[in-house]
Amino acid sequence: MPAPARIAPDSRLPLHAQLRDHLARRLAAGEWPADTALPSEAALAASYGVAVNTLRRAFEQLAREGLVERRQGRGTFVRRPALRGSMLRFFRQAEREGGAEIVPESRIQRRAVAPLPGWAAQGLGVAPGLRGLRLDRVRSWAGAPLLVEEIWLRLPEFARLAKRSPESFGALLYPLYESECARVVARVEDEITVGRAEAALARQLGIAAGEPVVEIGRVAFTADGVPIEARRAWGRADRFRYRATAT
Repeated sequence: MPAPARIAPDSRLPLHAQLRDHLARRLAAGEWPADTALPSEAALAASYGVAVNTLRRAFEQLAREGLVERRQGRGTFVRRPALRGSMLRFFRQAEREGGAEIVPESRIQRRAVAPLPGWAAQGLGVAPGLRGLRLDRVRSWAGAPLLVEEIWLRLPEFARLAKRSPESFGALLYPLYESECARVVARVEDEITVGRAEAALARQLGIAAGEPVVEIGRVAFTADGVPIEARRAWGRADRFRYRATAT
């Protein structure tokens, strides 16, 4: 295994935390594909010039964060994020209609390279006005519009998607980010607010102007904490639901 770049000394962080950050960057870059075993603790510790216990503490932190998985007797494996947190989970859907399962529909209405609006630039951690890739998407359930999304992606990381036709994106975006742009979404942060639909949004959702809508803001991050996607989504408030479990 080739030796990685030496960790830059940082007196503010203990060595195991610095090692965790360096390994997280390598995971985010896709050096080790999901579901594959990482090199042994001894091999990685030797390559970094640290004690095995230090490497083990870094692994333990990565495991707590859900980036790797320790498998008894087999080693440490790269964990593919489940990310079952689709925005559609916030809205009531009929599971079956006439005994047949209904599959959510997803359609990209617009794809363009344009200056980032302020909210998207803030979410992506870049200066307002820089250019990004904008995707406008509508999610439907049984033919009825349920969610309208405005999605912004960083450039040049997602330049390849700027050349795809809107109809070729498919229903799931995060697997496309990985396969086309080598960017894996490891976690997301969602924020929910309530407002009223302006005329254009109301037409898209099939409701009257001024009716309440739920707005969900999202920022998606890679394993090393880099924000790569900022989006806003609007859905019908009469279909909204929220469930949380506390212990």
